[in-house]
Amino acid sequence: MAAQYKFTLQRGKTDLKDVTIAAGSAEAQSDTVSVNIDVTSMNRMDALMLLEAIENYILRAPWPPL
Repeated sequence: MAAQYKFTLQRGKTDLKDVTIAAGSAEAQSDTVSVNIDVTSMNRMDALMLLEAIENYILRAPWPPL
């Protein structure tokens, strides 16, 4: 079984140090990325900024995550 990771970042926080990593849940298929966004009080730009910050974290942090 492959390792799964969950990257979490709250709205308004965009620093690499603000990204938290936890154990992810197994998807129905392998090689899958899922994104959950609570859009209750978040606009499209907020969501895109958070995704960009997580992308930056993945690019700069050790891989696979520790």
